[in-house]
Amino acid sequence: MAPLRCHLLIGPPASGKTTLARALAPLLSGPGQPPAVVLSTDAIRAEVFGDAAVQGPWGDIQQRLHQRLQEAVANGSPVIVDATHARRAWRLAITQALSLPVAVEWIGWWLHTPLPTCLEWNQRRERPVPVPVIQEMAAALADSHAGPERSEGFAAICALVPCHHDDLVPVLQSELAGLDKRIRSSRNRENRLQRHGYSRLLDLERLLHLIRLLVSFPDLDASDPGTREELEAWVSPPPQGDLADRAAAYLRRLHGDCYADAAALRRDLLWLEQNGFTSAVAVDAPIQLLEPGPADQPLRRPAVPASGGVHGGSPPMADGPVFLRVMTLLRHMLQAPFDRAGEKGSNLHQHLIAQIEAIPGAYLRGESATLRKDIEKILTPYGFRSRNDNVRHGYCLGTAILSAARLREVHDVVRQAAGRLADPSAQELLTELDERLGWAGLDISEALPVRSYARHSILEAALVRRESLAAPRQAERIETAIVEHRRVCLERFASAGSFSESPQGILRVWPLQLIFHNIGWYLLYEDDQVGQAEGLIRSERLDRLALTRSEGRLRRSPEEHRRSLQRVERLLHHCGGIDFGEELAPQLAIASSSARLRDTALETLRFSCTASAFAFIREGVARYPIEHTRFSLPQAGDRWWRHPKAPHVLRPNAKDDSHPYPVELDLPSWTVARDVDLRNWLFGFGRELRIEAPDGMRQELLRHVRAALAVYGETDAAPPRRAAGAAEPSRRQPEAPQFFFSNRCLRD
Repeated sequence: MAPLRCHLLIGPPASGKTTLARALAPLLSGPGQPPAVVLSTDAIRAEVFGDAAVQGPWGDIQQRLHQRLQEAVANGSPVIVDATHARRAWRLAITQALSLPVAVEWIGWWLHTPLPTCLEWNQRRERPVPVPVIQEMAAALADSHAGPERSEGFAAICALVPCHHDDLVPVLQSELAGLDKRIRSSRNRENRLQRHGYSRLLDLERLLHLIRLLVSFPDLDASDPGTREELEAWVSPPPQGDLADRAAAYLRRLHGDCYADAAALRRDLLWLEQNGFTSAVAVDAPIQLLEPGPADQPLRRPAVPASGGVHGGSPPMADGPVFLRVMTLLRHMLQAPFDRAGEKGSNLHQHLIAQIEAIPGAYLRGESATLRKDIEKILTPYGFRSRNDNVRHGYCLGTAILSAARLREVHDVVRQAAGRLADPSAQELLTELDERLGWAGLDISEALPVRSYARHSILEAALVRRESLAAPRQAERIETAIVEHRRVCLERFASAGSFSESPQGILRVWPLQLIFHNIGWYLLYEDDQVGQAEGLIRSERLDRLALTRSEGRLRRSPEEHRRSLQRVERLLHHCGGIDFGEELAPQLAIASSSARLRDTALETLRFSCTASAFAFIREGVARYPIEHTRFSLPQAGDRWWRHPKAPHVLRPNAKDDSHPYPVELDLPSWTVARDVDLRNWLFGFGRELRIEAPDGMRQELLRHVRAALAVYGETDAAPPRRAAGAAEPSRRQPEAPQFFFSNRCLRD
């Protein structure tokens, strides 16, 4: 029995579809046959919402449209669906996704009415469609990849330009008379194809969209703030259910309802797993075609689809050999991202073929042009590579950018950060990374670290206050506030260690960044100073702070947040530590891009060194900004090596000077006045270093030395008070003082 022939009109608003439908309907039924039924979405809108111009919920319109289409087809009536069908998902929803009671042969009528004509005709309407809507739909239909084509389930597509014809009837009669021959010719060409379970465009695109989604958001998990924000921009609140249910929700939002079949997605996920797409380890097994068969088997599809039309066209990957070679290449790109030949000038596509040619069904030598065309015509349109990326780098898919070996190295770095540095975010990330690498078949249990950190956090995560920001759950809250640019209220614990200038109590601040410094994790934040565009940037250790409130309504713009982070980078560069001072004006001067303004807040520190100390100091050219660092030139006869661009510019002291090598550093005034890191570094050299300017730092060192001597009852210092019964201190002759430890220069 011949299938029932139905018709889908395609064109932007005001392109002449309704006029064409009125002319076409009488031509579709002969004497004694049921008349053609015209189903117009505008008419259904007027029926449901009382006005054809009301664009209410599409679900209400679609339900009635599909119901009436099924009823008309069941009665044997040819149907004309009068709607724009400007997007592929809208067309596939009828031609391939909709279950129909009888076999239907879909004919597409694509109206190529010029956009200026559509806009002119639109102005004649009683209720014109907004111009941007017409422009958007015209652009969608003109898309070279997603425009109407036979592979969408059409037995044929007839193209018309209504404004070129005074009478459409003869044109329509001519097109209808030639349909049988056109369809028969197309079917004969496509009978040679080796069809498989993904031969229909709907099934193929759902699989490709699923792969594209999962390589960007593995497991569709929103555990970290950044991913959660991206996913919630699509679907909020996040969808529930298994992976197929969640994928269906995102595909519905991103690509259309027809791709959101959770049952079909479960079969797709199983097929991907069984064919090695979920493995991070290279898989050499051939791709297995999904064969047609009983619908109740997990990896089978019905030989004749229970939904959609018949005699529709086929996409290039409908042919088994094409599908096998493209999917083999896709899998290789997932498991070996940016794979390219090491030799300069070698051909990338020939290299890729050489990597996979041993796998049955993959590309063969000499098929470089075929591979390049497949990438251009198949992979690029579905977002697997940018249209403008540099092919010399090789290809990758989504966030799958590292090989298995590199992933193991990343795991090692994260493990060190979670362990030695006690990074609360890294601890959570490590748990997730362990889990997912295990899922991907990467065994990291026996991996021994190649690199490690000697310095570690002084805090034990299990022993910090549960409400402090050093606790993993609280750290996640402050990270979320940073990502979302929220203002927060912090409380500094009254019993925590503090300096005289440390702020106390409740702090209203803009959190900027978490940073590891020397012994632990610190929060860099900016004071919220009412009436001022910029506030003082400070730092505080996480275990000393609690987040009392995150103010969701008070957010900064991304540009404001970016400017503050740029100021942080300049302060870190010029200060050499995380003490940024207590006054806003000099802090802004140091963070300024103007060298003249920075100079007003800088102070010169000068000291001279012995040869042994200078050997260590000159190695650290980047300890402080190199542009603000000046080292001594060599003494006559010195043989030590120096880079020609190193800042050796100062004239050395006299050769008989006990400290013949001068050093000068231009630092923020507060760094010179009080910075702990600077003092630990300088004072640790003991007698190997002589501070010369400013005099205040020299006097400070002398006070520390005298106080230390007094504690031990040495030299002229007053002896310390002793507890009753304590032993008398030794009366031996004191040696010359060795500040901190005598072999400081040997240990750096």
